[in-house]
Amino acid sequence: MPRADRLFTLVHLLSGPARIAIHDLAERLETTPRSIYRDLADLENRGFAIERADGRYRLMDAATVRRLALTARERLLLTLALENPQFERHPTMRVALRQLHAKVAAEGIEPPAAVLAGPERSGVADASIVAAIEEAIGASHAVSILYASISSQQCAWRGIDPWVVLHRAAAWYVVGRCHIHDEPRTFRLDRITAVLPIGRSFTPPETFDAEEWFANSWEVSRADEAIAVRILFETSVAPLIEYAFHHASEAKRRLPDGRLEYRVSIGPLDDLARWIAGFGGNAVATDPPELVDLVRTIAAGAAGAHAPRRGAKAAMTKRGKR
Repeated sequence: MPRADRLFTLVHLLSGPARIAIHDLAERLETTPRSIYRDLADLENRGFAIERADGRYRLMDAATVRRLALTARERLLLTLALENPQFERHPTMRVALRQLHAKVAAEGIEPPAAVLAGPERSGVADASIVAAIEEAIGASHAVSILYASISSQQCAWRGIDPWVVLHRAAAWYVVGRCHIHDEPRTFRLDRITAVLPIGRSFTPPETFDAEEWFANSWEVSRADEAIAVRILFETSVAPLIEYAFHHASEAKRRLPDGRLEYRVSIGPLDDLARWIAGFGGNAVATDPPELVDLVRTIAAGAAGAHAPRRGAKAAMTKRGKR
């Protein structure tokens, strides 16, 4: 964290109602106690009145910065954002999150109890790589990324015009125009291992909307046109779907026999097929035929991979006869 940012955050941490120990300040600011002592001396030289008692520090009441005028609901939303694991895993957001946390903590009022749910499954993304991409987005500069593609099983350089960094399907991505395919593509941040400028600017799209971009997607894979899908869920799992939200185009209807009819319109069917197969027979795709084939292929592959080996089957039969 740059020292200017650290001093700014330190002021807000010290503005709270409770005194804070040196080692706690060092831990929250990701620095050493020695650096905190220097920062405190610097703040005093700048005119901040700091009081110390029992080895703990805070700004004197007359020296505290003006508190944020936040309602209880606003404090709740900010606290939830700060506790969201997907933001904490984003390398360049951590500093801003800690600064915001210090401002909220200075309020001295506990927000209403709440828990933020949602998985975050991004791998380790190098902070310098993410920062370089975000800088390129801000400056509208094209870059070349070394990208590990799962579909091609290759790691290769490709040029992109980066438009936006976003979080979707439990991971962080950058969306932009791929120079190879000359069309917008989605690249997962934790699969980018290097970024190089290529000395070329681009004009960002005037009306790019991430929500509209993924309107036909189930997760990340997308297409310009959606396909009408019909799935039947058995009674045992019907409530899981009936009382949940999965897609803006979904429509649900309980059948007389207790099953749930689920209809949705999405683009590529691969992500949805894997989801259906995960219900282990409690979800049955009926339309379109290509979705039925995809689910059948996935289920057959899983069954084949988990079939008992001949030796293992014989050993199990032998143990059963004892």
